[in-house]
Amino acid sequence: AVITTASSWTQVKEQMWRKIHQAAAGARYRIDTLNRTDMRQSPDSEENYAIGLSTNQGVRFQGFHGHLLIIVDEGPGVDPEIWEAIEGASAGGIVHILTLGNPTVIGGRFYDAFTTERDLWKTFTINAFDTPNLRGITLEDLSGWERDDPRLDDAPIPYLITRRWVWERISTWGVTSPVFQSRVLGEFPKQSEDALIAISWLEAAQKREGRDNGKGPLHAGIDVAGPGEDETVLYVRAGSHLVAQHVWRDPDPRGAVLAALRPYQDRMAMVNVDSAGMGYYFAKHIADNGFRVTEINVGEAALYSATEGDPEFYLLKATLYWALRQRFADGDVSGLTDDLAISQLAALRYKHDARGRIVVESKDSMRARGVKSPDRAEAIMLAFADVRGGSRTDLKLPVLRRAA
Repeated sequence: AVITTASSWTQVKEQMWRKIHQAAAGARYRIDTLNRTDMRQSPDSEENYAIGLSTNQGVRFQGFHGHLLIIVDEGPGVDPEIWEAIEGASAGGIVHILTLGNPTVIGGRFYDAFTTERDLWKTFTINAFDTPNLRGITLEDLSGWERDDPRLDDAPIPYLITRRWVWERISTWGVTSPVFQSRVLGEFPKQSEDALIAISWLEAAQKREGRDNGKGPLHAGIDVAGPGEDETVLYVRAGSHLVAQHVWRDPDPRGAVLAALRPYQDRMAMVNVDSAGMGYYFAKHIADNGFRVTEINVGEAALYSATEGDPEFYLLKATLYWALRQRFADGDVSGLTDDLAISQLAALRYKHDARGRIVVESKDSMRARGVKSPDRAEAIMLAFADVRGGSRTDLKLPVLRRAA
């Protein structure tokens, strides 16, 4: 018997079993029964069958014994309860477990299989350069190619990872990014101890399902581009769910930003705008067009009084980013679908100054170590900035000045 499961029921039903159906259609042997998520070699077979199980009901793994193959897709995202149920099913009989996944989460059973429990597993690591489209090419080779190099579009097997995709990830994420390490090199990310937001929290937010009911208030955050290659970025959220993202590289995208905001105007409770530099005029322009706007200069002092035991912050930027960190830690963010935003959030670092205050790394410091401006991360931080004088965390955030 074969039992299949994954990090979500959608993954089991729409991805694993869709591929199984495609393979079965070309099978050399007749399959007697093939349903949405189960198949049997004969209608009354007690042994020759395969079935897909949900990942939120560990009790469903009970009762399976004998000669079993258990296939776990997206292993890092499977709940510990399900892993315990799988161990229970493997207690007797001849049982083999095959688990697959991207090495995105430091911790858990999938991580243990490659580290502390490696002697119990036969492990395989496949990075992008092991695949047919990149075989024979090194990271150094690819890094030295230009955007218009025709070799980037040489893809003998186009449905596999391509040279151009990896080249673009080198350019946008950087080879030291935790996301690059996991998504391209097939390694568990070596995120530094001073990382502001754990990559495991970000990966969970990417997989977490959320929705906008179409009725509640919306909040937006806009990070306005500075000189050079920076982006102007807009994020819109409904509660804890990110519902929209827009990115512009124009030097003055005010008209485009207003056009993107218009569909949400009736529900828009607040637009938080980075008011430093050109952002000041940007905020005024949006306010003049009927939106409720809050100017946020993250370079201002953290106007915040800590009680005993509370953290203290250097600059408003640290206050707001720490609140965002708490949201991710608490599992209170969903709709994070952009890999570049994830990479930028994972690259943020913090430290404590001589007075013990929390300091979040500046954009200039990030550029100095080869990390591009985290414009998308800033826009997410602004979208979640609580401007009412409090937040869902214990942080006591300041009441910020609103644009007239």
